[in-house]
Formats: sequence, C-alpha cells, structure tokens
Amino acid sequence: MFGEQKNYKDKIVHVSQSRYQKIVITQREGYYWLFINGNQQLSSFDEWLYHEPLVHPAMQLAGERRHVLVMGGGDGCAVKEVLKYTDVETITVIDLDSTMINLAKQHPALLTMNEGSFENKKIQIHYQDAFLFNEHTNKKYDLIIVDLPDPRAIDINKLYSKQFYEKLNTLLTPSGILITQAGSPYFATKAFYCIEKTFQAAGFNTLPLHNQVLTMGEWGWIIGSKQLSKEQMIDKLDHADISNLKLRWMTNASLK
Repeated sequence: MFGEQKNYKDKIVHVSQSRYQKIVITQREGYYWLFINGNQQLSSFDEWLYHEPLVHPAMQLAGERRHVLVMGGGDGCAVKEVLKYTDVETITVIDLDSTMINLAKQHPALLTMNEGSFENKKIQIHYQDAFLFNEHTNKKYDLIIVDLPDPRAIDINKLYSKQFYEKLNTLLTPSGILITQAGSPYFATKAFYCIEKTFQAAGFNTLPLHNQVLTMGEWGWIIGSKQLSKEQMIDKLDHADISNLKLRWMTNASLK
C-alpha cells in the first residue's frame, strides 16, 4: 500500500489485486473514492449524480420492469437504484470479478453507498465475461443496464461493439430498453457519438443523456429502444413521475 500511495492524492484505505484488475479505495474528509486500474469509478461525495441517470430514465421508458440485466456494476450502486421499483422480480448481475463483488458486500464505504443491495433475494450474480454470457443465453429481459469501464483496451472494446449490441437486442423484450454508460460527451465527444451510432447500427432508436457529475465532470449515457422513436422517448420522459421514489438528486424537472 505504501508504494501505491504515491499514485493517489488522498489516503489509501484499501488495495486489492484480483486476477483482472487493481482495486483501490481512498478516503478524504469522510468521503471515499473507488478506483479500478487507476481510473475513478465513483465517489461517495456524489455517486447518485451518476447512478440515478444511469437507471431511472431507462426504468421509466421500459414497457415492463420485471426482469433486469445489469452488466458490470460491481459496486452495487446501480442495483440499489433498480431495487427502488417494487415491480422488479429478478435482477441478473454479470461481473467478471468476484473480488469486486465481495468488496461491495463487505467494505463499509461501499456498503454505505450501495445500501447492502447485493444481499437482496431478487439478485442472481454470475461471475462471467459479459460477451460470453451474451453468446450463451437466450433469456429475455425488460431492461439491460450496461455499466462497464470505458473502452480503453482490446478486451473491453468488444463490449462496445456492434456485435455485442446486436446480441443484447435479441435478449430484450419488444418493449425493452438498453442503456449504457458512454463516457464524457465533453472530454471524449467522438467516442460518445460513436457509441450512439453503434447502437443505431445494431437496430436501436437512440436517446443520448448527460449530467454533470461533480467528481468526474460531464458524463453521458445512451438509451436504446426497439419500439420507441427518439421523439417518443423524450415525450414519455417529459410525462414521467418519479416523485414517489427516494432519490438524492433526480426529480421530475431534472429528468426532463
């Protein structure tokens, strides 16, 4: 941990090296930051500014919400948001790294953020490569949330490919919705719109979203629908009511 400290400005409180990645948690003034391979994933200062836009617009657009697939999301915060909907029956989580999931189940900082979401009986966790999972399942889902790291390497790039999204298309029910985190539309504009165009090439109508996440900067997501046009998605979100949900930031007004 001493040798690792020089790479981070804040005090390191946890380091683990799994088969797949290095996981670091830092702490400053009562707040915690999670890093994977040196890249910030979230902070307890403002994780809801990322996870609420990742989950709730897509949940409002889905025709049904009974069966949800989460790819990545090993910190448990996306699952926490999904569980706010009582009509959800099953949540399937696909994550390659059991070390990350176990940390999310045990570390006090992550447990505070995810509210112990992985202990819910609706959740089934599969420790598997998301690409391979897609190739070997035919189960249908009402909503697919892709919360994977940015495509910085070859092994991750395939999870942002036309082939990957085409397979996800086949796993969705007709009224199903797909959403992915898509990096920063400000700092990586070409990559952001490349992801949107790849969605479209895979048969989706698209709606890009963005929000200012204080510790990460301007961030973006892409929603895909097989049935709804972009205009229909905007109209449906304009009339959505999320006031009954216990959210930290998102309101009916900020949703619009």
